[in-house]
Amino acid sequence: MVGRPPRSAPFSFKAGTLASVMLRGAPLLAMLLTLSGCANPARKAYRVALADARNDPSLCQTANFGPIGIYQPLIAQAWQKAHSTDGANAQNNSQPARETPTVTVSDLSSAPEVYIPPYSQRACHMTASVPGQPAESGFLSVVYYTHDGHVSSSLARWDSDTSISKYYDALKEKLRNGVDMNNPTLKSCLKHYPAIDHKTLDPSMQEAAVSLRAMLVRRCMANHAALQDLYQDMYFIHR
Repeated sequence: MVGRPPRSAPFSFKAGTLASVMLRGAPLLAMLLTLSGCANPARKAYRVALADARNDPSLCQTANFGPIGIYQPLIAQAWQKAHSTDGANAQNNSQPARETPTVTVSDLSSAPEVYIPPYSQRACHMTASVPGQPAESGFLSVVYYTHDGHVSSSLARWDSDTSISKYYDALKEKLRNGVDMNNPTLKSCLKHYPAIDHKTLDPSMQEAAVSLRAMLVRRCMANHAALQDLYQDMYFIHR
């Protein structure tokens, strides 16, 4: 179940310009630090909800997704990212970028949990509605990657039933055309999220494991591209 290649323009600083660039970029840096601070209530609520969703036996209950429900931040941000022009993989899903909509959910049901160390996933199937937008059915999934006994990466995603069908159709086409396995960013992300030993798993668990790993690898590549774009933009703005 359910990135974009980074810009290729390399750049370099002259040693004597680094200090002046940083000084001129200080106001922007201060603003970024303020926006990313732990005091951000929306970000704190999202992180708390994401942590709680990992083991909450009552995850897929309607009351949890009401306007003040603990998991409203998850569905709101996941829905927003899935409907953004950049797509759900465009940025780190643990960092809300702007005010999120209130999503009304109905027809909740639990999907089978997946626990294949170091990966795990929980999902709820539901119908999500946002004012001014058509209602759509799909899955809210929470995915976790555990390293050395601690959750190293986690994210929440919204995938509509329609988008899932399109995703698998596109994936079949990509596989027919081949994948550039020499891409250095892809290699780095694959190394960070290693494959599991599939010999002891039945076919359905093998498929789930591949899907979870692919989701995290795509997010890793998208974050790398976004970070490189940020560094390039800051250089050209302040040069």
